[in-house]
Amino acid sequence: MDLDQLRLFVDLVREQSFTRVAAKNFVSQPAVSLRLQKLEEELGARLLDRTRRRMVITEEGRILYDYACQILEKADEMREVLRDRQDRPSGSIRLCTVNSIGLYEFPPVLTEFIRRHPEVHLHIDYRLSDQVYQAVAEGAADLGLVAYPEARGGIRVVPFLEDELVLICNKRHPLAGRAEVPLEALSGTPLIAFEPEIPTRKATDSLLAEARVPVNIRLQCDNLEVMKKMVEVGLGVAFVPRLSVREEARRGTLCVIHIEGRRIPRSLAVVHRSGRTLTRAQTALLDLLVNEGATLLARSLEREE
Repeated sequence: MDLDQLRLFVDLVREQSFTRVAAKNFVSQPAVSLRLQKLEEELGARLLDRTRRRMVITEEGRILYDYACQILEKADEMREVLRDRQDRPSGSIRLCTVNSIGLYEFPPVLTEFIRRHPEVHLHIDYRLSDQVYQAVAEGAADLGLVAYPEARGGIRVVPFLEDELVLICNKRHPLAGRAEVPLEALSGTPLIAFEPEIPTRKATDSLLAEARVPVNIRLQCDNLEVMKKMVEVGLGVAFVPRLSVREEARRGTLCVIHIEGRRIPRSLAVVHRSGRTLTRAQTALLDLLVNEGATLLARSLEREE
C-alpha cells in the first residue's frame, strides 16, 4: 500500500468517476482500475461495488476512506511544514470557491498572489456553496470562498469583502432605463432565481418576504452565467452580484437597477478548518484576501474604466 493508491481511492469515493480521477491524477483509466484492484487484493476486502450508474462504497471501503483521509492529510501537512522552513512560502494550496467569487472578486487577488509568490501552486475548484463547506470540512480543500457565510461546526469564517446585489433586466423590459425602482414594483414580475439552497436565493427570498412582495419565479438556476443569458433573452428579471454584470452593463445588453431606498449587501468570506494549522503559503493568501482584497479589487475596477 502506498500514498498514491490511497489518494486514487479517496478521489474515486469523492468523484464517483474513473475518468475524472484518471484525468485529475494524470494517469490512464485502466491504471486507476488496476491500482484499485491491487489495493483490494492487498487488503483482502472489496472496497467499491461498481454498478452501471455509480460506485457504492462498502463498509470496509468506508473504514479505509476515513483512515486514508487522515493519512493523506498528515502527509500533506508534513510536506508543507518542511517547505515552510524555507525563506519564502512555497508548496501548494487547494482552494474551493463558489463560481461568482472565483470569476469576479478573486482574480485581482489571485494575480497579485502569483506575482508575490510564484513558487506556490494553486489548484482552484469551482463548486456550489454547500460543497465548498464540505470540501473544507473533509480536508479536500485548504481554503474556501463563500458568499453569505454561515457558522458551521469545525469551520472558521473570516470575512474579507462586501459586495451588493442588484436587479437586472434586458434593454426591452419595461423597467429598463430606470436607475432605481421600489421593491413593490416587482410584484408579480417574472423572476429568474437561484436554486433554493443557494445563499443568494435565501437572501433575496428573505428580502421579498419581509417587504411582502409576491413575485412570479419563472425559472430556477444554479449557474450565474446561464441566469444572465436567461435575462438577456427576456425570460425575466434577476437579482445578481453587482460585479458580475459590469461587462454586460458596459455593452448595453443588460440594465442594472438598484432598489429604491435599499442596499442589498452580499458579504464574502474565507473559510478553513478551525483545528488545522495553516501553512505559510495558505496564511499568505488568507492575509492578502483579508487585508488587501478590497483595495486590489478597487484598483482592478479602476483600470477597467
